[in-house]
Amino acid sequence: MLNKKNKKGELTTTQLVTIIVLIASFAIILILLFRLNLGETTDSEICRNSVVLKGRTEGFAGTLDCKTQYICISGGSDCTNFSATEKVKVNSEERNETLEAIADAMTSCWYTFGEGKIDYGDLRKPAGHSICAVCSIVNFDSSLREKETISYMELYNYLKQTNKSNSQTYFQYLYSTDDTGFLSQNYLANNIEFDKPYFILTGIRREGIWNYVFSLDSDIDSESQPVIILENTAENYQQLGCDEFVTKA
Repeated sequence: MLNKKNKKGELTTTQLVTIIVLIASFAIILILLFRLNLGETTDSEICRNSVVLKGRTEGFAGTLDCKTQYICISGGSDCTNFSATEKVKVNSEERNETLEAIADAMTSCWYTFGEGKIDYGDLRKPAGHSICAVCSIVNFDSSLREKETISYMELYNYLKQTNKSNSQTYFQYLYSTDDTGFLSQNYLANNIEFDKPYFILTGIRREGIWNYVFSLDSDIDSESQPVIILENTAENYQQLGCDEFVTKA
């Protein structure tokens, strides 16, 4: 009888150890999931996948599943009157950190929509039909609003001079060139003012030419609109002449 009781005790101890190990393993998995921040990347990956699928089916795969991201570039506080889906923390005293945050938002947009290599347009649309994707709306918190504005020339110089990877600058990745000659002078004359929101946009036009900011050759049948950043105003959207927006607010 004594031996049977001991065996039961041993089984109970083993079970307890197993339960503790399972709980600890589950806790570690949860911590890893939170650290990976999968919720933030899900929308962009879903969008990217739908862009790739539409490109492979020559535009007949249905609508894109893409959402506009709302990015708060923060020096320490929240962006007021702005429902951010992502907060990017920067040192308000380090100007390059703000420039890097904008550059990363621009390159994320370009990657998500196929880097100018995927035709996600609709072959059934007439020539000149333009599709635009508002990848993100960018806003700034109060600590940054106290600083000077950033000129577009400063932003584009940063893109040209700063490596995105070991082999490419941000500018080379976004525009496949080192030459800024294709940039409209009217476009470069703008400033980024920290008390205003800005949109980051890319697009595609069926057998047409984008004539507001860029005019670049493309390897795909449609003319690709490289990534731009502009103040989030109705006038700027109107000047771009987008016939259709494929991103959901």
